[in-house]
Amino acid sequence: MNLPLAAVLAFTLISLCVAQGKKIPLSQGKRSDWKPPGAVRRPWTASLQQPWPLPIRPRQQLFPKQPRPFEKPVQPDKPLQAPKEDYGVTSLARDVKLTNYKDKVYHCQVEIGTPGQKFNMAIHTGYPASWIPSVHCPPEYTLSSHYYRRYNNASSSTYRANGKEFTALYEDGEVEGYWSQDTLKVAGLKVRNQSFGEAVLEPNMFKDMNIDGVLGLRPRAAFEGEELTVMDNMVRQKLLPAPVFSLYLNRFDSEDRDSVLTLGGTNTDYYTGEFVVAPLTRPNRWQFKIDGVQIANHSGVFSKSGCHAELDSGTPLILGPIEEVNIVHLQLGGIPLQGWPRTFLFDCAKVDSLPDLEFIVSGQKLSISSKDYIIKEYKDGEVSCYSAVEGMFWRKDETPVWVLGTAFMRAYYTLFDVGNKRIGFAKAKH
Repeated sequence: MNLPLAAVLAFTLISLCVAQGKKIPLSQGKRSDWKPPGAVRRPWTASLQQPWPLPIRPRQQLFPKQPRPFEKPVQPDKPLQAPKEDYGVTSLARDVKLTNYKDKVYHCQVEIGTPGQKFNMAIHTGYPASWIPSVHCPPEYTLSSHYYRRYNNASSSTYRANGKEFTALYEDGEVEGYWSQDTLKVAGLKVRNQSFGEAVLEPNMFKDMNIDGVLGLRPRAAFEGEELTVMDNMVRQKLLPAPVFSLYLNRFDSEDRDSVLTLGGTNTDYYTGEFVVAPLTRPNRWQFKIDGVQIANHSGVFSKSGCHAELDSGTPLILGPIEEVNIVHLQLGGIPLQGWPRTFLFDCAKVDSLPDLEFIVSGQKLSISSKDYIIKEYKDGEVSCYSAVEGMFWRKDETPVWVLGTAFMRAYYTLFDVGNKRIGFAKAKH
């Protein structure tokens, strides 16, 4: 074959290749940044993660821009183990100092994240979840005087995104945000992968109380989600000697020692005598049966048979069925005030002589004095005395419940037995 004929055949083969749409590698005669007219170069990650083109997002947004992958906490093979009968203080139990704000709320300092970000969190035995304000919370929503104390997940190396919405309902409003996970530190204990709510909308429920958020200590119900409570995680990560915690609450403006939350046991320095124990009547609440409520040295039990009570450190009051609350104040000599909730006034000169109020639990009388159920309020140089016991309405299909807040809990060192699902009371040392 002569040279002209070979050149003609080569030109013919190249023309056929181009006609059939065969591509020439970029490394052979084309620049790496070349693209045909009208084509769009797509990154290889576009087809794996999200549709192309990428939406343009504002620099400041409500939720994290690029959340890190969510890692579920390791579930144990064994269920929670019941604690020993000996609830004495142990070397492994941890005491957490609590601050009393005018007998209205008790809070402790908690660190969240790595490095730790500090928050004052109110202890709440009436709610299971914990939450703190987020940096994404709008400026008009301010929970406490700590305006700049807000959680920033971008500053924590142990943060894990959850992707679920968070909502907490309270009498004073609703807290909204999203679930997050991070390391929580309290009393030297490091709780890994702890779920909590990042609040972006919140009521001013603790305004001017030096509170940043809530530390939930109530057992979790099945319908409340899969996020583990702080106590659940502490037990599952084997940080506590027993699945229990206990509370000693002091009185404001008194010579009592500091309030204490003991994790993993009890502390004999804060109570005397034996515990009066009652089993829980609802597994997801600190609720138990009471045999009745009465006034010392007075005849008649005011609560009906089968009444229940619930311990709630989130309220400073004692709430009960309105009919029974009215009978109690009628015998105590309280003067009713108009409005809701109904409040009863007392003569401050006669407060010290008022009889004790007794709650009958497991056949034992748990009494509280007028120092506990009467609130003294100082305003403009004058003092007013009114009852901490207020009435609530219940539907006919509901079982009436007494809600025993910190006005009751100050009189008793209270044991919360998670493992054995029961509550215990011992006389507090004041």
